[in-house]
Amino acid sequence: MSKFAGMNNAQITSSQCAKLLFLFALGSAVLILPTAITAIAKQDAWLSVLLVGPFNYFILIVFLALADRFPNMSLAQYAEKVLGVWAGKVLTLTYLLLFLLLSALVLRNISDFIGLSVLPRTPVWFVDVTFMIVVIYGVFLGIETIARTGEILFGWVMFVFIIILVSLFNQFDFHNLEPFLYEGIVRPLKGIYPVLGFPIGEFVFITMIFPLVSKQDRAKLRKSLKLSVLLLVSTSVLLIVFLIGVMGAEEVSRSPFSVYDLAKNINIEEILVRVEILVAMVWVGTVFIKLALCVYALTVLTAQMLKLSTYRPLVVPYAFVIVPLSILAYRNVAHAKEFATGVWTVYSLFQGFVLPLLLLVIAAITGKRDSSDGSFPEVKRSDGGHTEDGNPTEGAADLEGKEPSRA
Repeated sequence: MSKFAGMNNAQITSSQCAKLLFLFALGSAVLILPTAITAIAKQDAWLSVLLVGPFNYFILIVFLALADRFPNMSLAQYAEKVLGVWAGKVLTLTYLLLFLLLSALVLRNISDFIGLSVLPRTPVWFVDVTFMIVVIYGVFLGIETIARTGEILFGWVMFVFIIILVSLFNQFDFHNLEPFLYEGIVRPLKGIYPVLGFPIGEFVFITMIFPLVSKQDRAKLRKSLKLSVLLLVSTSVLLIVFLIGVMGAEEVSRSPFSVYDLAKNINIEEILVRVEILVAMVWVGTVFIKLALCVYALTVLTAQMLKLSTYRPLVVPYAFVIVPLSILAYRNVAHAKEFATGVWTVYSLFQGFVLPLLLLVIAAITGKRDSSDGSFPEVKRSDGGHTEDGNPTEGAADLEGKEPSRA
């Protein structure tokens, strides 16, 4: 048996959880979403992002309320507590389909970007397979590794963001933001629609992360998430303001990867040039975090629904499904944009907000609460509680008086 067999349960801090939410929200959205919003709201696109800001935290309130009732359980586990075993498994199955499709779409986003901007002659399948190998390794190492990677990447994201704003300030034209509300509030309100499903409706992944926040740090979780949402809204508004101010609303609405094209405009005395490669590197990193979290949620949900002792044996088989599905998901970038701004919003909001809200309402009406441990069961060994490398397993650590890790 693998030496990783007992490493199913882990702990992260509230700060790491908040940073994962921030990076997940940026993920594939940071390059694709500004184009969709600007195409609808034109120069008032920044107002759409500002108006949708409160929804980011409102949807988290539902997940936090569920976490208060079931602090040590994931969505798959408390769905069975609230609805019953079989109805709960059916609901979990719908989330498996959500995360499977979302994983494929996110993977296709990165292959489209690499294919159009960096390696135009490279086959889509090759980019998908190469990227998926890294994701498999990250998911196999567990949520603690993903969270630590997110902490490092968070600093780079903020650094590149500041570089872009400072370097392009001299090219900013306030006239590109005029006329303000030229068709009233209608267009900015319409611009909210794609954001609700992409990425806000996808925040349901965090229901798999809440039980992993250490007990000592859970009191800070709500505050950390508030700061994460505030930072997310602020950076998104500033980014779209600079996109429109530098490139103009028409050019932004035509660009498939507007932030990448924005960085191409940076040129300071022929010294600071080709900064777009930094944007590409950071964006690939955020996509890695988002895809890793999607695959992690997918495999853990499956393992918990099937009452397995670990999620790791599911990672590679799911990868063999995600890669071909990403190739078949849609025909091209234009088709992806139409799907993301149309069908996906309804589906994502239904799965990511409506169903969890119904679970919360039913739990509140029936008075269901459960603070029992939802972690994976300990892996029992017949060799005295030691792994292949001679180190004690988690079960043996418990016998020695050590505190086991939490789920």
